[in-house]
Amino acid sequence: MSIPTLVELAESGAHFGHHRSLTFPKAKTFIYMVKSNVALIDLEKTQNAIETAQKTITDFKQKNKSIMFVGTKRSVRNVVKEVAETIGASYITERWFGGMLTNFSTIRENIKRMNELEDFLASPEAAKLSKKDRLERERRLHRYQRFLKGISTLKDMPDLIILASASDDAIAIEEAEQLDIPVMAITDTDMNPTRITYPIPANDDAPKAIELILRSIIEAPGSKKAAVKVEAEVEVVTEDTNTEDEAPAQTEVKE
Repeated sequence: MSIPTLVELAESGAHFGHHRSLTFPKAKTFIYMVKSNVALIDLEKTQNAIETAQKTITDFKQKNKSIMFVGTKRSVRNVVKEVAETIGASYITERWFGGMLTNFSTIRENIKRMNELEDFLASPEAAKLSKKDRLERERRLHRYQRFLKGISTLKDMPDLIILASASDDAIAIEEAEQLDIPVMAITDTDMNPTRITYPIPANDDAPKAIELILRSIIEAPGSKKAAVKVEAEVEVVTEDTNTEDEAPAQTEVKE
């Protein structure tokens, strides 16, 4: 996959921003026009951002720096996991625990417990457990794996964090800011793009747009962009914000 054409981005719904009243002032630089009170994102700037993202990710990979993808919205979890695994990056798709970065030592301890429990259940000693005890340990391992499997190989804090949505995982941005970790994120018109090191202006409520962009940014840079300008008709619909149940953030996985 090369850099998506303007038509591909438009067909995925990447150009639909939020209502003009919800537009963050500093995000106006990414807006092409406002139609029916809906901000339309300049997809040429989206293409430029994708190209920058490709070069950045390639550079980090060549320098053997660690990359972590984050996408906790249910509709994009699978593609986030697939994209991360494609380039050997770590990932978080269930939820971002408070202190994931700022209290990384505790997270590492939980990962250690998970690995030890996994090794124990695969050992001959586990065969001596009662059915009840084994089931209890398997359930505990499943919970560890659900939340920590994607970062089980992370030895230290990531050098780059990539968010499928800047608005859905804002807590990750806050922790990255505290530790000066660069952040790359799909950034809608309701977010402050200056908080993101590498913002990619696009609709972060459109799963097709998110998938298209994530699959594109892990490609090698240098692909040509479409030169045709597209002005898509806006169909005003009620925006579907993240309605998933949000679990309270916590530092440690409870056993």
